[in-house]
Amino acid sequence: MKEEIRFHAIRLFDQKGFHGTSVRDISDAAGCKMPTVYHHFGNKNKLFDEVVRVAYMRLLGELQDQLPKKLMPQDYCAKTIIKMKGLPENDLIVCRLAMKTWLGCEGCDEVRQKLIDWESARNEKNEELLMGVVSSRIWVKIITRTFMNLLERVILFNENISNKEICEEMGLVFEAAKRKERG
Repeated sequence: MKEEIRFHAIRLFDQKGFHGTSVRDISDAAGCKMPTVYHHFGNKNKLFDEVVRVAYMRLLGELQDQLPKKLMPQDYCAKTIIKMKGLPENDLIVCRLAMKTWLGCEGCDEVRQKLIDWESARNEKNEELLMGVVSSRIWVKIITRTFMNLLERVILFNENISNKEICEEMGLVFEAAKRKERG
């Protein structure tokens, strides 16, 4: 029953938004009574947290584990986007809701803050890795923004960007950064 509730909750949150989805909507869609939802998840905020933030963090961890460990940063960025492009529908919905929540367009403030804190810690690690490739903090930010822009286009806007274009765009931004540093 818990998986059934998760399945329907994520779809309803995606269709109607966090504030437009009630626990009654979720229980009706899952074919259970409201106390069953509360029994498994406590309240709507905790349910949203589990089916969005926790699921998103797990999903990104699994994606990271699937990528080869010895990739160059530009290849890592491109392959991450390409992998996310091919996610199953449920995982795409999780990513879309997590991104919308992080951007402040969806969800509850509590889950948004948890996502922001987690993402800030991840960004610090990613910046350290990128600083091994380019020494300018501004280029690290440009690379990060390019990565995020491509990811948003794929996940939020369902834009069909070819794998070749993803690789080329990430490659160009890394090349521009290296070229600028060489003089």
